[in-house]
Amino acid sequence: MLNNFINKDWGITHNIKYYFNYLMAKQILIFIISISFIQKLFSQTKNYKIVYRQCVQMDTLKILGDTIGTEAILIGNNSTSNYSFYKPKKDALKKDTLKKDKQISLEESFAKLIEAKKEGQITKLNISSSTITDTLGNMVFQNKAADSIFVREKMINEYVVTAEKIPVINWDITNDTKIIKTYKCTKAIAHFRGRNYTAWFTTDIPIIAAPWKFNGLPGLVMDIYDSKNQVKIYVESIEYPTSSMVSQFYPHGTKISLNDYFAFRNNELLKKMKSIEMMLNSQEGIDKTSLKPKIHMGSVLYGIEISKD
Repeated sequence: MLNNFINKDWGITHNIKYYFNYLMAKQILIFIISISFIQKLFSQTKNYKIVYRQCVQMDTLKILGDTIGTEAILIGNNSTSNYSFYKPKKDALKKDTLKKDKQISLEESFAKLIEAKKEGQITKLNISSSTITDTLGNMVFQNKAADSIFVREKMINEYVVTAEKIPVINWDITNDTKIIKTYKCTKAIAHFRGRNYTAWFTTDIPIIAAPWKFNGLPGLVMDIYDSKNQVKIYVESIEYPTSSMVSQFYPHGTKISLNDYFAFRNNELLKKMKSIEMMLNSQEGIDKTSLKPKIHMGSVLYGIEISKD
């Protein structure tokens, strides 16, 4: 290669100097390209951690009583993200989760409550949905490269797992702006899965992210709520970059299709209500009219999504 750079009209010193400059220029170019590649790679894998408050009114015939909600954490990057919500804390699990050999059925729990009411130990009958929980909780895992969303969600008696392509939401971005936590935010509106939403997103932070399945906006969603005041999710804190890692998705639960999701949820509710009604009818010496569960037509008792559209 050196012969290609030797010019017989130049002196040896000049030729060596020319070749040295060539090598230096080549090394600098390689260094610049390497740095550029590393920066690009780092920017793609740089993680963010967004802590949200998720508030959902379980009954679609009512509105939110407060906006305290529960903590939901979104950790992600340009490739994947995991939104964890309604995850039981360890101290709560110690109180609410029973070992398999000590698990109490719904019928047994209800019978104990009925007996306590008969003896005047309680005046109001409250029935929890289930005593069986786990440390994984609910999660929405997105794999952008595979155009997929996987959801694990607690129903009444069990967890279910669904999978779908990342839904396309037709956002209408308006000219309205406001400040949220010192960040300039823009208003967008859309209809998604049975509800009309208003979202406020910011481009002041180099993050494109949103809670739940609310994709498609060119920034970070800071606040989102529906027109009937039954769903509200808003940012509490932002950590970018973060050392937190994106959790794996654990598909532990009953796998169902998205088409079956709503029917499965409502069927679980109906089965539970029927079981409670049968137990109530079997009891004597107790006023059943004040205890009998009532189901409103068209009411869904939990879930952000209320239809598949």
